[in-house]
Amino acid sequence: MKFRKLTAAIMAAATTIMPLSLNSSVFLSPASVSAVDQPSLQDWVPSDFESALEFRNTYGATHIESGLICIVLENANSYNEQSDELRYRLMTTENVMETCSHDVYRSDETGVIFEVYVYKPTTSGDIDIAVIDTWAKSTSLDLGYSHASAYYTFNADNDLNVTETDIYSWLPDCVTEYKSYIDDNGYLSVRNNYVVFCLTHSAGTPYQWYEDNNGEGTFELDEISNCCSVDTFATAGGAINTVYAYKAVNDGCAKISYNYGKMFGNMEVMETRTADCAVFNDAQTILLDGQMRATLVDYDTGEPIEFGTDTHPSISTNISMSTPEGEVSTGPVLVMESNPSIVDNNIGRFFDADSFSFSLNENGLPEGYVFPDNSDQMGYYNGKIIPEGSIKVSRFDNGSADVVFRLKSSPTGDVNGDGEFNIADVVLLQKWLIKSPEAQLVNWKAADFCKDNKLDVFDLCIMKQKLIETYKNYVEPEVRTEYPSTLFIIRPIKMYTGPDTSYPVLLTIPETRVKELGYMKDNNDWVFTDFEGRCGWIQVRGDDGEMNMFWGELADKPVIYLYPEQETDVHVELELTEADLSTTYPKYNNGWDVVAYPDGTLLNKADGSRHRYLFWDAVNVRTHFDLSKGFCVAGCDTESFLKEKLTYMGLTEDEMNEFIVYWLPLMEHNAYNLISFQGDAYTNSAKLKITPAPDSECRIFMAYVPLEDAVDIEPQELPTFERKGFSVVEWGGTKINVQ
Repeated sequence: MKFRKLTAAIMAAATTIMPLSLNSSVFLSPASVSAVDQPSLQDWVPSDFESALEFRNTYGATHIESGLICIVLENANSYNEQSDELRYRLMTTENVMETCSHDVYRSDETGVIFEVYVYKPTTSGDIDIAVIDTWAKSTSLDLGYSHASAYYTFNADNDLNVTETDIYSWLPDCVTEYKSYIDDNGYLSVRNNYVVFCLTHSAGTPYQWYEDNNGEGTFELDEISNCCSVDTFATAGGAINTVYAYKAVNDGCAKISYNYGKMFGNMEVMETRTADCAVFNDAQTILLDGQMRATLVDYDTGEPIEFGTDTHPSISTNISMSTPEGEVSTGPVLVMESNPSIVDNNIGRFFDADSFSFSLNENGLPEGYVFPDNSDQMGYYNGKIIPEGSIKVSRFDNGSADVVFRLKSSPTGDVNGDGEFNIADVVLLQKWLIKSPEAQLVNWKAADFCKDNKLDVFDLCIMKQKLIETYKNYVEPEVRTEYPSTLFIIRPIKMYTGPDTSYPVLLTIPETRVKELGYMKDNNDWVFTDFEGRCGWIQVRGDDGEMNMFWGELADKPVIYLYPEQETDVHVELELTEADLSTTYPKYNNGWDVVAYPDGTLLNKADGSRHRYLFWDAVNVRTHFDLSKGFCVAGCDTESFLKEKLTYMGLTEDEMNEFIVYWLPLMEHNAYNLISFQGDAYTNSAKLKITPAPDSECRIFMAYVPLEDAVDIEPQELPTFERKGFSVVEWGGTKINVQ
């Protein structure tokens, strides 16, 4: 049963947690003596004597599930079996929970009584439940804490989820928990600042466990838990399971031991279990003999570092010693499963070996931490610590050791919380510093490189430098260009390590040709290239606004057809966002103003000339065309390919012939052509505004790359065009130079 003696200190502390309310007297008849209106309880809540018995052997006195607290007391009649008054009553914190049910179950064969309480929290906060022994009451019937034989504490969070907060949240108090605890921890263990002995002997024999050394002055016996099986009928020779929990109260070294033997006669000792303990850290930490505990702390704050779910730092060891059998060497790898962590139960004894070294492995460190002083190693080498002051080793008389590794915080830079540190994090911090409304930092501490608990431009500068180091001296582009365009540098320009003038300068590029190897999404001001074996970023325009380069690509012969349903005055405007307008015919003067006829004929209002279409082309095309899908076509098959695809997309025979007549001579003599018809990449960079607005519009723009060898490419799905009402058709193309 979960009944225990309260120490004077616990009794004194308990009196500060009032008010409690004393439950009313309990009577054996009827069996269900009190209950509130409540939905049906969970299946695990005892509903008869047998299930209450099973509960006690499975959970002990208390169990929490589905937001409910269930307490099962093994009770007794007062003084005689005919009395209705039960020995034990509960006192509970007022106004924090409601009683869902309260039942009493009795075995007629044995007279054993189980009293079952089920509570549900109604508000967040601490909950205290005391078991009062009424047989110990004074003549004044004062049922205070001095008569509490058990005391349980719980906490309900804001969502009314309940956790047990007393020692029995981990200490076993029934046979099932006892067996499970031994499987996980053994018969002698340490938990927090407790030493726990689990001792078993057989009932009805002269052999028992008895205390031989109690660690007086360093420990106090705090809890004794009976974990015997609760049976309907007594079983002769059954196991007596008892748990003794000793709490550390002072720093120092002390031994606690139990002997197993006869309790009378020659008092023969058959077995001894001893906890040889070192107690430190204001009696909060205990190490058994030979154990080594490791802790990783922040170098500046001294606080333990929080581990992620996948963080398991490891410690490599190197031990050698001379023995009568010869030289012995070993070197186990010790893994930290938590922080702090007992990494080995025996290795603390090897500090005095002929050679003993250990080092913290760099791989597996907590995210955002590195070795101090930018060192590439951190360890204890036969008494010498590298880097100096980075490790604190405390050794104790029982052969145990406490090792503290001091790691330097190194912010990750991942302010957007996507798990990676890249240019997107730098851009986000820049926007945040200028108070851009859409800039929201997921983890601002990831950018606190100055470690002053604030973010400013100094953090940004260090962040950029770290990004450069991450990407091996240059910032990696978000998009690598599979078929690089040719850039003609028309005046000397500087190459930077990143796409911003605040990054370091690598070199100066003279007037020459380079390739566009990559770019940042939504940033047309910078391109990634290489020159003389160095990779970096160059700016498209100088500080004076003039171009530093031009592209070898052309937007070649786009032509615009207009087909109104009746003679119509039409105004056409063209806006190029990533190119420079070159040649137009008829002349473009802030637009074209024409009279359009249903057969496609155009009358230019400016000079009265007649045209089949409006012609324009562009130079210095900076559009990043999408070549991820398309077609690889042999040069000799270009004509048939274009006929098939252009017809499918909706060009008339005349329009298709005019397209082929222009492009076929440029393409059919290539070994292969990679062809991709552009969509948004083209229409977003060459915007048409036509008044009156057309009813249907078809804009076909072909980008192609001449190739020496065939390549595999995912086939492109092409749109089809249905002419209706006032129709506008445009076609054009560009050759992407990769030589």
